[in-house]
Amino acid sequence: MSDLEVTIFNQKLKLKYQESEKRRLINAVDKLNKTWNKFSKLSGKVTDLKIISLISLELQDSIEDYKSKLNMQKEDIDLLRKEIEKRNGKLENSIEVISKLKLEINQKNEKIINIESTLDQIYQELKQLKSNFLIYKDESDY
Repeated sequence: MSDLEVTIFNQKLKLKYQESEKRRLINAVDKLNKTWNKFSKLSGKVTDLKIISLISLELQDSIEDYKSKLNMQKEDIDLLRKEIEKRNGKLENSIEVISKLKLEINQKNEKIINIESTLDQIYQELKQLKSNFLIYKDESDY
């Protein structure tokens, strides 16, 4: 742990901190001192304890405000999550419909291929019949 000398409410303090917490500690001290400065006009008129009490009330109010905002954000996130789940369901249904349609298209393509094959066979047979007919006609003309 490291030591950090800070001034809070015009009092010098030596605080121990973990390196990962240094930035948060400095920000907290700055916030306290800014709030202290806000109430500094009361210095000498009321006790420091009253000023500290006012600061505590203001900070507590800020905390409650942040909690309220956090709860609203959580509610928004829950609403968004529900909307995403709803849209996911619709998307999954659409994917299922598309898969069924692809299968149906493949089946129809196979039928088309079979019909084309059958038509080719009929064409070949008709061609053969025509050829046979022409040969027969030629023989009968003689």
